[in-house]
Amino acid sequence: EVKYTVDEVNKYLEQDLLGARILPTEQWAHDGLNLDLNKDDYQLPSHVRDKFASYLKVVGEAKNERDEHLYPALVDLLNSISDGEQNERIIFYKQDAVPVRGSHVMQIPDIGAVFQGLIKKEDTSHPPTSGRIVWGHLCTIVEGKLEGGKMVLAECGFFHFSSVLSASKNSISNLDEDTSDRASKTRRTNTSQTSTTESRVPSTEGGAPVSVPGAEDAGPHKVKPAPPRATPLGARTQVAGYARDVLSHGVLRSHVIMFLVDSKLVRSIFYDRSAIVESGVLNLNEPEDQLIFAKMIKHMRAMPAEGLGIVPNLDALFMKDPKSLKLGEAMPQYTAADGPPSNDLFEWLEGSLFTFAYKDGTRTVRLKRVLFRSNGIIGRGTIVVRVECNCNHCDGHCDWYGKKLILKLSFPSKTRVSEQTFMDRCKALAQGDHAWVLNHLPHIYWTFDVCFDINTPQAKFKERFKDDYEMRLMRGSIQEELQPLSSLETSKDCAQVFYDVVQCHHWAWKYPKILHRDISQGNIMVREKDGEKYGVLNDWDLSSWVNEQRDGPTSKFRTGTKPYMAHEQHSHDWQGPHRFRHDLESLFYVILLLVCLYPSPSAKYTAPMSPAQDFEYEEWHKQDDSFLVSKKFHLISAPEWTPPVLPFFLGFTMWLIHLQHALRYGFFALGKHRDFLRLGKQSKAFDQDTLNNHFSYETVVSTMHRFSEEELKTR
Repeated sequence: EVKYTVDEVNKYLEQDLLGARILPTEQWAHDGLNLDLNKDDYQLPSHVRDKFASYLKVVGEAKNERDEHLYPALVDLLNSISDGEQNERIIFYKQDAVPVRGSHVMQIPDIGAVFQGLIKKEDTSHPPTSGRIVWGHLCTIVEGKLEGGKMVLAECGFFHFSSVLSASKNSISNLDEDTSDRASKTRRTNTSQTSTTESRVPSTEGGAPVSVPGAEDAGPHKVKPAPPRATPLGARTQVAGYARDVLSHGVLRSHVIMFLVDSKLVRSIFYDRSAIVESGVLNLNEPEDQLIFAKMIKHMRAMPAEGLGIVPNLDALFMKDPKSLKLGEAMPQYTAADGPPSNDLFEWLEGSLFTFAYKDGTRTVRLKRVLFRSNGIIGRGTIVVRVECNCNHCDGHCDWYGKKLILKLSFPSKTRVSEQTFMDRCKALAQGDHAWVLNHLPHIYWTFDVCFDINTPQAKFKERFKDDYEMRLMRGSIQEELQPLSSLETSKDCAQVFYDVVQCHHWAWKYPKILHRDISQGNIMVREKDGEKYGVLNDWDLSSWVNEQRDGPTSKFRTGTKPYMAHEQHSHDWQGPHRFRHDLESLFYVILLLVCLYPSPSAKYTAPMSPAQDFEYEEWHKQDDSFLVSKKFHLISAPEWTPPVLPFFLGFTMWLIHLQHALRYGFFALGKHRDFLRLGKQSKAFDQDTLNNHFSYETVVSTMHRFSEEELKTR
């Protein structure tokens, strides 16, 4: 429930923009639109040439982009382009200056496009007056500028961005998370230094300690604002923000295509879960470029839903039903600094149907309430939605009858081991005395993969960019619905759930030899069975086999959810591997943030109203790696530390103190071991996985098996 401003949210797009590619327009159209411009024999009819002339006339006369004729002229041009056979599936309309509803911040694109039938042609010169557009309605967006082409001419991407960033003084670090391993909840952050002061902290591996920028000055610092919109980087960030919200708050999508138009110049931009790919610049004052632009718009208007990035076999009737505009109208208005109530963002998906491969045929589920969606462009893009079987394929008997079900969809790397594979290994070993662990693992009823075929943009970009493009697939699973931590009513119940998760995590590491690697508040769930509550360690999508840890993660393979990641993982010098103790340290932060920020498990987080009420750990949800490594290092190394636990959770105070002590003494021992090695002295072998038994499973259990002088259940 943390609130974000537009600048705070958009700043996390910088690293995605840093990796943008640029292709000549012909290649971009071939890959992104599956359009061969040379084979398309379309010619500009006279009425389209007239619309180009009208738009260019307005551009020449307008003083700024607020001119009332600018966007309507561009809308008229776009809607005039067709193949003459009434194959247009989408229609453009003026969105400015009404915000699109349904994301965490207020965003106002200039021109949107929706499916035919949602908006009447005579209403395209202004936003719908009988309702409100939500992100789920939008097929594409056109952002208009009137800066003489400057916003479009600058090439902002992996191959061209360095000079632009230097000129604009926007320091952006190298990407420090491999896209295949980004957790869906991870905020991608700027790791630029906030202080020139450095502190020496032992690294995970090697002889020399790591330099931790800013560790001596751990005071709060303001979130660096997104670049000004009247700059090339600012304009790209603005459009990327729209793409993020279409992907994160719209229908289920693999990609989205947008256009940035500045005066007479235009770029097309493709966004998916692996890359941002820009086209070359078209000059709409040139007849040849007019024809190219018209071919692209004509082709896009006639594309099927899958070509626009909407996932196959999704039947979302609301996208064409004008009545669905009332959904957006019913949403409360909010300011840029306030987010709408979570879950209310996605109500328009309810009732949509999704069909997937099942055994020797297919199966259809009806989407209900969305429980979780990740917020970003590059990454897995996970969505979790409550579903029920539509029972059209069950022959009168539904084997899922009576079960509470969720559908989880994501876009992992094609080479990533599936959660189902890890759980199958666990189930194979969870026999006899080990069967207890099944109460603490997710129950997966079915899983399926949908690969991108050779005619999709993803396959074409992979062929073009080779190893510089990560090939993904859409992975889905039907699982048992679990309850969140907020369903718990007592602090002792919370303690038992955390203790359960520690036991489950250790069992998976010791027997099937699986390391979870993404311990976070959202991945700790609750199962009720026979009147008892069990802690469940959920979401094993980022897990790995223990025996493969020596091969990664490296500095490009950091996994986890930022507020809860082990402090070493925030350092730019960290080279891995991800260890068992890193997950235990993550659990320490999960407990810390819960008991210090939330009045109770079910209470919503409320930001401090004044500096006097400032919550010490509130900024952990918003800040970058340099801030987090500094804060966490100072917390771990503090000789006398007492957590500011809220009254409901007071019983966790001693847990946190004991765990902090174990971490502190463990890293002190590691530093002493390193000193011996640097001085060439003999030193006994040091167990990195447990910090020489200072922070081991046994150490954690010795603290967590009791809560407020009561013995918890050891499973």
